[in-house]
Amino acid sequence: MDELAVIIGRNIDELRVSRGVSKKDLAALLGVTRPTLDNYIKGNQIIDSGKLALLAREFNKSLDFFLTSPKDEASTLMYRAERAADTPEQIIDGIVRRFELYSQLLRIVGQRSVFIPPTYALRLEGKRKLTDLDKRVIEDVALKCRRVLGLEGVAGHDLFLALEEVGISILAFPTDPAAQVWGASAFSTESGAFIYVNDHTSVAEERKIFSLIHELGHLILHRDRYSLRHSEVKYVSRRQELNEKVADHFASSFLVPRHKLQQEVEGIGDVSIESVFYLKRKFRVSFQAIVMALKNYSMISDKQSGRLFAFLNARGFNKSEPAPLPYFEKNNRYKLYIQTLYRTGEIGLNKVAEFLDLSVVEARQMIQQWGIGI
Repeated sequence: MDELAVIIGRNIDELRVSRGVSKKDLAALLGVTRPTLDNYIKGNQIIDSGKLALLAREFNKSLDFFLTSPKDEASTLMYRAERAADTPEQIIDGIVRRFELYSQLLRIVGQRSVFIPPTYALRLEGKRKLTDLDKRVIEDVALKCRRVLGLEGVAGHDLFLALEEVGISILAFPTDPAAQVWGASAFSTESGAFIYVNDHTSVAEERKIFSLIHELGHLILHRDRYSLRHSEVKYVSRRQELNEKVADHFASSFLVPRHKLQQEVEGIGDVSIESVFYLKRKFRVSFQAIVMALKNYSMISDKQSGRLFAFLNARGFNKSEPAPLPYFEKNNRYKLYIQTLYRTGEIGLNKVAEFLDLSVVEARQMIQQWGIGI
């Protein structure tokens, strides 16, 4: 088997998956049969230069992209990001840099064990939308994950701490909400799993919690969708991307389990505005998350959910959260590692500044707050 054909085939398929293009559509674009496309992807047959140039033009790539062998997957982080297709590339570059710095920090700390969440393969009936059976399967996976990870009964902000205790590295820092990036995740067999959450003050804490578990869902259910080249990670509209709907339902089921919500609703009786606020406080999620869970579990009708959302919109809460959770300080473990390494002399002031994305002056002030002499 020609090594170059294997490299090109792998890059073609990685690009296809990252852009959400089916094999049928890609074969049609190239003017070849599905078996021929499969041979390209497997490296059994090398694609001709004309068709490769067509791919490069169609996907705005250089020919070098297809000819370059990716790095070793064991030590290279693979990425997935929830973002709009037009998000500036430098935004994603900044998030990736944070992941890589955390990975570097763990190597300096001397990380002796790595945790990557378990994987579950879904065989979904629906191709464009989730069927009731699909939703039940996803709910079952979410409950299994809670048990496997020892997170039963953990809710709200405590999930940030609990997932760190499990072994997932979490980074929360502000990114301009206009960039429409709410969460991202990465993993490698050498460094483990990472989750990023947009910690901008204008983003509700409830949304941050949902994004955290949404990314956990991707790590568990869509490990094969991660890419070695972060520039290829594109977010597709939720209305079109089934995997986003899967991760959303996973997060909803994880945060608001069907059986627990059913118990609460049976005790409450008729669902009202007041009872939704009660449930919001009980599960420590957004008003919208409660309404969507009630609707998805068929505990309220479409008409009822419409009235509840109309209540939100009428009071100007279509873009903000009513009765929001207070801000919660995050990145405690990350900062503790940095503080410990500086205290023991394993890293210096400049490295502290780099890890915390601060100027040297700001890093010096931070160290003084720690009570450590410079």
